Amino acid sequence: MSSGLWFCFLATLSFGFLGCVSKFAERRNCRASRLVVCVYLWASLVMLVRSAGLPSPLSLSLKAVLVSVACGFCGAVAYYAFQSSIEIGKVSVGWLLMNVSSAIPAIVSVFLYKERITLLKTAALVLVVIALVLIFKGREAEEATIERAITAKQYRRWVLLMVVVLLFNGMSAFGLKVIAAWGLPEAARYTYLTVWYASGLLVIGVPTVIKEGFSFRSREAGWGGLMAGLSMTGQVAMAAALKLGVPGHMVFPIAIGGSTFVVILGGRLLFGERMNKLTASGVYFGLASVVLLGVS
Repeated sequence: MSSGLWFCFLATLSFGFLGCVSKFAERRNCRASRLVVCVYLWASLVMLVRSAGLPSPLSLSLKAVLVSVACGFCGAVAYYAFQSSIEIGKVSVGWLLMNVSSAIPAIVSVFLYKERITLLKTAALVLVVIALVLIFKGREAEEATIERAITAKQYRRWVLLMVVVLLFNGMSAFGLKVIAAWGLPEAARYTYLTVWYASGLLVIGVPTVIKEGFSFRSREAGWGGLMAGLSMTGQVAMAAALKLGVPGHMVFPIAIGGSTFVVILGGRLLFGERMNKLTASGVYFGLASVVLLGVS
């Protein structure tokens, strides 16, 4: 169990650093669309190599491929929305909504798989609603008081991006639950993720190339590679913790809730992100909801 907990903390740091590195890349003028393309390109290549080493790398059923494509689409759209949002908003708020979005599949599971609505899950969903209200009200208050506030058009864009992050990121990981319910072998997960990343690459990459051409900067490829590495390290560390016997109700709060705290701390110390009382309260409620969602 002790070694499994170390993997939990490794996942916490990996995902937390991923959020902070996303902001560093934005500060280095990396363009959101190209950065996301590079992230998905690197991850696709790694997963392709890993899948090629399996005894039956092309054994994924058609219905699993369709689920992977749909969820990969959601994941790419969500990450692009998050990366775009931190150009005009706080990375801590954007990352929080990336993780609070797990409420969406939790709700879907109740209807699709007839899962029981527990007291913890209900409390978590209530906290999500409270957090969202406080965060959006806090942002409105900030725009009314801060000098050189963003324009009304930028504010509407930020709200839209946050809604996209909330809806799409939640469903991006739901496919793993779906294929697990079908009883597919564990090795099929690598092939699934290969298709997942490849579909996300196409969703963001094709429009980017058509609209803006192939002009990628070396720093976008470099930061994208680092972000892809952090993302996959976090995923592998969580899987290792579960395999070593750490219960899921411990793995997810530590890894996801902990990474949210790391990004919030990084936003304050590294990027000087200040929050008014409404936004800060929303972040605290959101952090509590992430932990409860993982436990439940």
